[in-house]
Amino acid sequence: MWLKVVPLLSVCLMVRLLTFNRLSTIIVRSVSSSSILCSLQGGAPLCREILSRNKLNFTEVEGQKIGAVRGLIKEDYVAVIDADEYLHPDFLPFIQEEKFQSLAMPWRMTATLSDSGFESGLKRFFVFPQIKSVMRTRALTGLGLHRSGTRGRGRCLDLKEGLPFPVHHYYLRGLNDLVLKEGGVVKRTLANSTGRKSVALGGVAAAQPLAAFPSRHARVAFLLRVLDHLPDQKDPYVLSTDQVMLDRLREQMSVDLGLAKAELKRSINDIYGVFRQHSICNQIKDIERILAASPSKISYQKRVLRQLKSDYKARQTWPSRLLNRVGIDNHVLPD
Repeated sequence: MWLKVVPLLSVCLMVRLLTFNRLSTIIVRSVSSSSILCSLQGGAPLCREILSRNKLNFTEVEGQKIGAVRGLIKEDYVAVIDADEYLHPDFLPFIQEEKFQSLAMPWRMTATLSDSGFESGLKRFFVFPQIKSVMRTRALTGLGLHRSGTRGRGRCLDLKEGLPFPVHHYYLRGLNDLVLKEGGVVKRTLANSTGRKSVALGGVAAAQPLAAFPSRHARVAFLLRVLDHLPDQKDPYVLSTDQVMLDRLREQMSVDLGLAKAELKRSINDIYGVFRQHSICNQIKDIERILAASPSKISYQKRVLRQLKSDYKARQTWPSRLLNRVGIDNHVLPD
């Protein structure tokens, strides 16, 4: 009897890291082999220490130019994900059974302001048609953060086929996470990026003026409002925080941690209260309808800011102001 040995397909995960002064890229090669390669931008001694401790080799790249490491990828497939994103547990068995040129996967988002909430086994998740992709390496024409160029006659599976394998996106892992992203040891060298783009609503004549804030605050506030309406679910991953490393990061902060966290929570709470109840419910229903039909990529930031501006404008009208005064449709972050 002859047995046919079928080699396992390998996957290269390109994981972007924030190195506390600029964006870097780590490339973790092949979940099926012991060969690991990392690409890291300079000036990040703490990240270098982490990589060295785990015996990960790395090469340096400039900014977000991940295409510079394309020639180093030897695996069958490649995916570009962030450090707060996790591939679905069923993805690897699927990729062994189904050969394709590319696969688009949505986000399955969760967030918490509690520093310990990230470790909870129960979380609330919101599936959103933002795209993360897995591509056949030999078909690549270029690497992108969300979608990469490919060519060939292989099957290109869109979001509808990728719905069973959403990328778990831990969008906010507590206020400590936000402090590190918005200040603390992270220098504001990416002021033009989407995360730190300043958003201003209304003006001095507005009935309820709102100070300008980073767009990330709006995205977090929106997600927290959405999650308020969704049930608890079991997290397929068991997660924990490296408390020793977190303490070391705190020691490097140039701000008062307590004051910084209080200010960030106040900012998010102000935005959280702008979103109206029926708007959030309609958003949930609309996304569910889109996912059930033929979903395509939707910009999460654009959708959030559009809804925020609409709700803010509506709250400036006298009927809405009257309802607010009597406590109707007023919302604050839970303790």
